[in-house]
Amino acid sequence: MSNLNKYTLDEIIDISSLQSIQDKFSEMTNMASITVDKTGTPITKPSSFSKFCNLIRTSKEGYRRCMNCDAKGGLHSTLQKNPAIYTCHAGLTDLCAPIVVNDIEFGSMLFGQVAVKDKDNKEAVDLQRLSKELELPIDKLEAALKQVKSIKYNRIIASADFLSLCTNLIAKMGVANITHTELLKETEEKMKFQQLAKDTQIKSIQSQLDPHFLFNTLNTIAGMALMESCNETANLIYSLSDILRYSIKSSKDMVEIETELENIKKYLFIQKTRYSDKLNYDIKIPQEIFKYKIPSMTLQPIIENAIIHGLEPKKDPVKIEIHGKMLPDKFIEIKVIDNGVGISNEKLSIINDKLNSTTINGGIGIKLVHDRLIYYFGPEFGIKIESIPNISTTVYIKFPLVD
Repeated sequence: MSNLNKYTLDEIIDISSLQSIQDKFSEMTNMASITVDKTGTPITKPSSFSKFCNLIRTSKEGYRRCMNCDAKGGLHSTLQKNPAIYTCHAGLTDLCAPIVVNDIEFGSMLFGQVAVKDKDNKEAVDLQRLSKELELPIDKLEAALKQVKSIKYNRIIASADFLSLCTNLIAKMGVANITHTELLKETEEKMKFQQLAKDTQIKSIQSQLDPHFLFNTLNTIAGMALMESCNETANLIYSLSDILRYSIKSSKDMVEIETELENIKKYLFIQKTRYSDKLNYDIKIPQEIFKYKIPSMTLQPIIENAIIHGLEPKKDPVKIEIHGKMLPDKFIEIKVIDNGVGISNEKLSIINDKLNSTTINGGIGIKLVHDRLIYYFGPEFGIKIESIPNISTTVYIKFPLVD
C-alpha cells in the first residue's frame, strides 16, 4: 500500500481536469469556487468569484478575514469528513468540501459567495460596519452586494454533496493510479497471483470512472441547466451521483447481479441523454439470475468501451445489447453486444494478447475486469471478445453461480 502522506494534491489529481469540473460547477450553480491544498494554498484558478468578495479582498484586513474564514471552514469540514456550510465574516454563505482518501486529507474545495434565498441573509450584511472596518467605499459595497446571487438552501446542500462526490472520486482515481504504478515497479510478474496484487487491483477497479465520461456528463448537465428548468437535469445529476456513490462507497467486493444492473441502467440513462438518438440499448437478463453475485463494477468498463470505441467513431446510430443466461453447467454468461465500427483482426489479436499478459498497458479497465474474474473464480473464467469489422463486437463474461 502506498504511503499517501508523501503525496500532495497536485500530484494525485490532474489539475486541468479539476479546473474544468470546477468551472462547470460554478457555471451550473452560480456559486464561486476554488480548490486549495491542505496548507490552504490555491491549486486552481478562482471560478466566478463575485464582485462583492473581490472588492472585500482588495482590503488588507478584508483579505486576512477571508483567509481566516476559509481556514476555519476547511478545518470544520475535515473534522466532520463532510461538506461544511458556514457564514463568512461578511455575512454571505460559503461551503467547504474536504478532499479525503483513506482518511488522509489532501485539500478542500471552497465554494459559495452567495445569499440564502430562504433566509434572505443578504439583508443581514452590515455594509456600514464593513465599510468602516475595511476602509472601503460604501457605495461600491452596496453596488457589488446587489449582484450577489441568492440560492435556495436545499440547492446549496445538493450542490455541496455533488461536488464533494466528484472531487473525491478524482482523488481516488489518482491514488489508484499511484498504487498501480508502485505495485508494478515493486512486484512485476511474480506478484500477479499473490494476495497483495489481488487486493490492490480490486480496490483500483472499484475506484475507476473514466474522466472522459465524467467530464462530458458535466458538460451535458451544464448545457441542459442553461436551457431548461430542472426536471431532466435533476434526474441526470441524481443518476450520476448514484453512480459515483456506487463506485466509491461500495464496501462489498461482490454484489447481486440486480444491483450491478441498476447501476448500469443509470449509466446508460446518462449516456442516452448525451448521445440522444445515436444510442439505443436493450437489457435482457432473466430474473432467475438476479440474486447471484458478480464482482462490483464488472459491466461498466465494458459498456464504456463499447461507447467510446464502437459508437463514437460511427456516424450511424448504435445499439448496445446486454444479454444474460444460466448455462447448463451452472455457470452464468453475460454478453455485451454493440453494432458499432467493430475491431479489425489485427487489433483484436493485440487486445486478446493484453488480456492474457502479465503486465498492464492500455485498456486498463477491461483488463482489470478480466483479471478480477480470474482472481475470484479461476483461469477458466473471465472475458472473451469477438468482433466482425463494421458489423458488431461481442464481449462474453463467464463466471460461476455464487449466491
